[in-house]
Amino acid sequence: MIKYLKSDYRSVGPVHTEILKQVALIPIPGVPINAFGVVFIDQATGLGYLADKSNKAVDIFDTKTDKYLSRITGFVGMTNSGATSGPNGIVAVNGSAELWVSDGDSTIKVVDLKSNKLVSTVSTGGKERANAMAYDPIHRVVVVANPNEEPPFLSLVSTEPGHKILSKIPVEDAAENLERSAYYAPSGTFYTCVPVLRKDHSQGGLAQTDPTTGKLVKLYEIDHCSPHSISVVSDSTIFLGCSSAPADSPFPGAELAVFDATTGKVVAYGADLGGSGDTVVNLNLGQYYHASNNAPGGPALKVIDIKTRNLVQKIPTSPGARSIGVSFANNHVYLATTAKDGPCGGCIMVFAPE
Repeated sequence: MIKYLKSDYRSVGPVHTEILKQVALIPIPGVPINAFGVVFIDQATGLGYLADKSNKAVDIFDTKTDKYLSRITGFVGMTNSGATSGPNGIVAVNGSAELWVSDGDSTIKVVDLKSNKLVSTVSTGGKERANAMAYDPIHRVVVVANPNEEPPFLSLVSTEPGHKILSKIPVEDAAENLERSAYYAPSGTFYTCVPVLRKDHSQGGLAQTDPTTGKLVKLYEIDHCSPHSISVVSDSTIFLGCSSAPADSPFPGAELAVFDATTGKVVAYGADLGGSGDTVVNLNLGQYYHASNNAPGGPALKVIDIKTRNLVQKIPTSPGARSIGVSFANNHVYLATTAKDGPCGGCIMVFAPE
């Protein structure tokens, strides 16, 4: 029997109930930002990166000072379709020597982080955007999604010299899109969110791929949920952020689904703890953050206690504020906002524990 969690605001227990407050804004120069991809924080260097489509760039900021530093140019930018726009996903690889950035022309742009210059381009072989990525540091492999192809597919790419495409994995059962991926160290595999399954639009899925075999291990069916974001919170538990449900689904959507990776099953749901948007985990504080863009009650940054799975705090934000990152060094949370309807003409809001 699936357990439904309570999502009322509660500060439960003696720990992990730190409340966030806004402590800074990071203005971004150039064209006002109205389209962006992910926020990525490199924990090794303390640098943050924003995939800035409006300025055709990756913006760099310092999490030690919460200040804008510079930008890396050379990306597609915003076209007349989100399916061909970029940059989109960002990961640091090879001991933070390189930044890999997926772009709107079905490529990954490789940035040398000593010079902050584009040094290589890897084609994924599609016609439209390359999107979300994750990195396996053991085998030095990146997984990247091409969500707008028919069928959507995943590519496994070596970060060794030559950047060989190791495998192309069609996800035939995906009815629309492929969303975020995460590397799951206990099994050495990737998990990728599949919002809607072709055979049953009331179900989502979770695709597990193996970087050593280059194959799809399994596509798990996820009831009650269209998973868009994913965070590994322990050696057995993965949190899935569920978007608003498809029109023909009997379920409300905007939930948190708790996936047990050891059994391959969802063991609990949390109503109104999800929504379309990004998620990140801070194990220092035992907290999970969800930047919800379209959940009931409006856009919000949701703070959830990992252990109790209760809502600690719900901070109203603005339309489009859906990309988020966290610095483990100072526990600062970074939320990208748009110029339209945002608080600062397109900037990064910074939150910290009180």
